Amino acid sequence: MNSDAQDLVATVEGVFAAVGKDDRAGLAELLCEDFHAFENGVHMTGRELLDLMGRSYAEGKRYQWSVNAPQVEQQGDLGVVVYVNHGSIADTLGADPVPVSWLETAVLRRHRSGWRLAFVHSTRTRETQASA
Repeated sequence: MNSDAQDLVATVEGVFAAVGKDDRAGLAELLCEDFHAFENGVHMTGRELLDLMGRSYAEGKRYQWSVNAPQVEQQGDLGVVVYVNHGSIADTLGADPVPVSWLETAVLRRHRSGWRLAFVHSTRTRETQASA
């Protein structure tokens, strides 16, 4: 994987880390101003997604995510990362995490400060949906 591809994956992982800690300042450095998402069939603006995750964090839910088997394409200032996200959700502090997987596509744009996430499309895997 070349350095741009590594940077693209690292940006997605940085977003995961910031959302997992409810670090909005850190996210401001990693998200495009017009960021939006398709999350399990629902279109969300960046603010709506961050507010949802912030409420979940305040309720004690903890998420972990990871980028697995990434396929990276980059043309100029546009990059796409397609991957399987193996993670977990713990409903309350101290609860045992439940494994969850998603199929995801992330679109990123290069800015002066580096790559930023512009869009993510996330769908739970069929195995996860069947057990939910």
